[in-house]
Amino acid sequence: MTDAARAQHACINDKGGIKGVQSQSINKSFESSRDPLTLDYQLSTNGMPRTPGYCARCATAKPNQVQALTDHLQQVVAEVTQTKKIKRSCIEASLQREVGNTGYTCTGGTKKAFDNAGSSAPCLNQNVVNFIQFALNKAINCLSTGRDPIDSRFILKKINNETAFNFFLAYNGGVGIGQLTSNPVKEIAGWKEGKTFHEGNAKHVLEGVLDSANPACAPFAEILKNEDEKAPPLPGSPKNYCKWVSPGEGIGRNLIYALGYYVYMRDDVIRPAIEKRAPNMAKNSDLVNYFTLVAYGPGGPAQSLAMIKNFRLSNKSNPQDIRTKILKNSGYVNQTEQKMLELLGHLKEEPYSADDKKGNTCIE
Repeated sequence: MTDAARAQHACINDKGGIKGVQSQSINKSFESSRDPLTLDYQLSTNGMPRTPGYCARCATAKPNQVQALTDHLQQVVAEVTQTKKIKRSCIEASLQREVGNTGYTCTGGTKKAFDNAGSSAPCLNQNVVNFIQFALNKAINCLSTGRDPIDSRFILKKINNETAFNFFLAYNGGVGIGQLTSNPVKEIAGWKEGKTFHEGNAKHVLEGVLDSANPACAPFAEILKNEDEKAPPLPGSPKNYCKWVSPGEGIGRNLIYALGYYVYMRDDVIRPAIEKRAPNMAKNSDLVNYFTLVAYGPGGPAQSLAMIKNFRLSNKSNPQDIRTKILKNSGYVNQTEQKMLELLGHLKEEPYSADDKKGNTCIE
C-alpha cells in the first residue's frame, strides 16, 4: 500500500494510534451511501456523480471542469450568506476527544449497536471526515439564506460539546450529530396525531430549505422533499435511528433539523425576548448566540428567557458581564466552553489565545 493509500485509510479519530480503533463499519457504510448529499460530495471531489442526471447544472460540464464549477458555486454561496467555513483541522481535533454512549452502524436499512468508547470506537477515515466538513459547512450556508448568517463558531462548539462529531451516536437523550430529540423535529416539520397532521411553529424553516434557490440547499431539499407534508421519522424512536445517524442521509437530515432549530430559537424566541428589554443588546450577535446555547441545557428555552429577565438586561448592560453571568448560571454553556479547551488541546500547544477560545482560529 502506498503512503497516500495509507493516509486515505488511516483512522483520523485515532491519530496517536492509542485507542486501537479497528472497525471499518462506518467507512464501509459511507462508501455504500447513494443519497443526494453524498452524491453532491462525490461531485465536488471526484468529478461527475455516480447517478446520471442528478446534477442538472453539471450536465454539460466535462469532468475536469466540475471542480472549478463547484468551487465557484461555493464561493458565491459563501459571499451571499456571509458565512465562515469550519476548518477540517478543528473537526479532526474534536474527533480525538473521548466520547461515550451507544453508536450505530447503518447498512441496508438495518442497524447494529456498539459501545462507542476507547478501542470499540469505529474508524473514521479521511473520506468520511472530509464529508463531515463538507456537509456541515453546506448546511450552515443553506440555513443562512435570507437571515442573519449562522455563526459557525457556536455550531462548532455545540457539536464538539455534544458528540465531538461522532455522528453515529444515539440514545433517548439525543440522536446523531446534532443530538436531536423528537420535540425540535415536531416544531419544524409538524407531527401526526391519529389522522390529523399538526404544523410546527418553525415550519417556515423547513419550507425555506425546500424552496431555496441557494444551490447549497439542493441536496438537503431532495432528502427532505416530503417532510413538509407528512410527519418525518422521529429521532426519539429507536427504530428510526438510521434515518438520523447514517453517514449520508442521516447526517444531512440531522444537520438541517439541528441547525434549523438553532436559527428558529435564535431568531423567533431569544432575539425577540431580548429586543423587548434591550434593543441594542439584541444587535450583539455573540450575546444572542450565548443565550441561544442556554436553551439547549436542561432548563431549555425557559431558562434562557428567565436569564434575560433575571439579569435585568438593558441597553446599559455590559455584554462581557452578561456573558460571565451566563457561564456562571448555565452548566451547559460552561461545559461547552470547557470542551472547547479540550478540542484546542488536540489542536495546538498552550497557551491558548482569546481568538482560540472564541473559535476564531477554527473558521475561515
